[in-house]
Formats: sequence, C-alpha cells, structure tokens
Amino acid sequence: MKKTLVYCLLFLIFTGVVNAQKDTTKHKKSLSEFDVKNYKSDPKDRLIFEVNYTNWLGAPKNIKTDWKCIGFGFYTLFDKPIKNSNFSFGYGLGFYTHNFSSNAEFAYKFDSLSGKTKTLMEPKTTSYIANRYNERSVEVPLELRFRTKTTRVFKMMLGAKIGYVISDFKKTDDANGRIRLYNIKNVNPWRYGAVFRIGIEQVCLTASYYFSEVFTADGQKGIHPFSVGISIIPY
Repeated sequence: MKKTLVYCLLFLIFTGVVNAQKDTTKHKKSLSEFDVKNYKSDPKDRLIFEVNYTNWLGAPKNIKTDWKCIGFGFYTLFDKPIKNSNFSFGYGLGFYTHNFSSNAEFAYKFDSLSGKTKTLMEPKTTSYIANRYNERSVEVPLELRFRTKTTRVFKMMLGAKIGYVISDFKKTDDANGRIRLYNIKNVNPWRYGAVFRIGIEQVCLTASYYFSEVFTADGQKGIHPFSVGISIIPY
C-alpha cells in the first residue's frame, strides 16, 4: 500500500513537471520576436534622412540641367501598426530642399492684354560658373507601409505628401561675382504629389513626383518637380 502511494505521488510530480515545462516552452514561443503567428508589430521608421537628385519634368527643350541638382529631406513620423499585420500607417512632418541647377534664366514679361507679369524660362546667353534655383518646403507625408516579419526586414512604402514653399531663390555665380534673387514671381507655393520607397533595414531607394506645377497660371506651364535618391532610416 505504501509503495502504491509512493508511486502515485512520483507519477503526479513527474506529470506536473512535464506540464510546467510545456507551458514554459509555449510561453517563450509566444513571446518570440520571430513567431509569425503571435507576432506583434512595433512602431518603426520614425526618422528619415534623404539625399536626392532633383529635377523638373516638362521644362523647355533648350533648358539643360547638370549634376548639381542635389536636394535633401528630413522627416519625423508617427508609425501606427495595423494590428498584427505587416502593414502600418505613417504620418508626420518634414523639411525638404529642391535644387534645379541649369542654364535657365527667369524672364519677366508684361502682358498688356491681361495686365499681368508673366514668368518664362529662357537659356542664359552669358557664361557662368553656377546657376541654380532653390526651394525649401515644409511637408506633411502620409504613407501606407509594408514590412516583412523576418530577421532582415524588407520594407516598401507608398504614400503622398503635401507641402508649402517657405523660401525660394535663384543664385548665379559668374565672372562678376554672386547674385541672389529671392521670391521669384509666379512660383506656386503649394507642392503635392506621390512618394515611394523600397529597401532593406535602414537603407531604401526613394522617389517622388509632384502633381503640382512649379509655377502658377502666370508662369511657365507644364513643369513638375521630381526626385530620386537614397533614404537612411536610423530609427
């Protein structure tokens, strides 16, 4: 009788230990970062730095650009994961500079019929060292983001952004020195367009296209800014 009780007690102890180990293993598995079934997304991609080649589409054919069309962007965003999925929403605020380095001269011409001054683009006829138009904008990005649940995270982001030009100027360096002309007439202050990024971990390729035109109705028509470059996402 005593032996039977001892055997029963040992069996219960053994069963309890095994069940405890199973529960512990199950708990650890559920907490695993790479457990796809129980994966819970964390906010990411909240700080973005960009270096871009910037240019204009639709400029007159006699306007030629060069490699100095370099722009920069800085964005800080909130990232809101969509439950346990691979997707999230990103939104925030950023600062963007767009450079258009070319042989373009902005010519002001008065239209006697409408009583308005038109802004047109013409090629420079004098030699120069550098000739660049610069815009600085504050932008609000809105993004739909996709990230894989893998050790090396693949990410892709598609979205839109709207911005306002807070500063613009044209700078020319030639044999006579440097001239800066601020607040070019008939520049459209609003910028809105689409943005796309794709990459792995902290490095992405990025591209943006603005549906808004560079100038208002009283400026050169049909010109749209765009950029392509590299994004660094440290956090």
